[in-house]
Amino acid sequence: MSNVSLQLARVEAARLARNPLVWLSIVPAAFWVRSARTAGEAEGQMFLLIGFGLLIPCLTMMMMMVLSVLRGRYSHTEELLGSLAVGHDRRSIGHALSAVGGGLVAIVVTIGFVVALPFDDPLGHWTPYLTDEITIPRPNVAQILQGPLAVIALLVFVVALVRWVPSWLVLVPIMFLLLVVQGLWIGMWHGAPTQGRRWVFPLNSGVVNGKWVGCTPESPGCELPVSGFDTTTPWWHAAYLLALCPLFGSIAVLRHRRDRVTWIWFAAAAVLVAGLVIIQIVVAETYTGVRLK
Repeated sequence: MSNVSLQLARVEAARLARNPLVWLSIVPAAFWVRSARTAGEAEGQMFLLIGFGLLIPCLTMMMMMVLSVLRGRYSHTEELLGSLAVGHDRRSIGHALSAVGGGLVAIVVTIGFVVALPFDDPLGHWTPYLTDEITIPRPNVAQILQGPLAVIALLVFVVALVRWVPSWLVLVPIMFLLLVVQGLWIGMWHGAPTQGRRWVFPLNSGVVNGKWVGCTPESPGCELPVSGFDTTTPWWHAAYLLALCPLFGSIAVLRHRRDRVTWIWFAAAAVLVAGLVIIQIVVAETYTGVRLK
């Protein structure tokens, strides 16, 4: 790693962290905090603490990252930059490292969530499908760090994606995947039985539920029983999110440099990520049929 990459990372990280749009994007989360605190909504407090309040700020920072990586292309200086001693590969490393700036923003916002919300444990009760109340425990450290770690991993992913597909249009599918697939279908909607492979996605609530009961003409009432919350797999998930960063970073560098060192980084990171995926699937808790009160 060169000093130039570190200098670029420092400059771009500071630029990302100081961007007014990034801090403006936190406003919806602030209203969510106020609503969850005022209403004593345990479910909303849980989602905020485990990273779902960072979805819009993350999307904003991803947009800033796309524009940062493509700055040379849009200013028509890409060819000039490519002729310098510091090539695209080292600039890719610098942009990937600058994701730490976004992570620091996410940590500051998450600390704000922790301070603004009650310190109760458990957070309260949740009646997901008009059935018995489920007690929601306060998220542990790994669950609270899930949001900032996911932000860093996604920002590095953007660097890799834009290096291979150099267009701001990549933001369109990213927006859909982040807000609809991750935010709703995989995140805050729990209408599907618990599956270990859902831990592959950046954010996971850890809710452990079974299969739908009823929903037939003979038994019209629908229920998706919940047995509790998985607080073990999040520790492996935090390691998984960290491992994604060198994987995506090496993919970005491979666009312009395919030497032995880069391939070793890519192979080692890929093996580590694959191993952590398997561990998460194996360790993930399954429905036990007993509600945790």
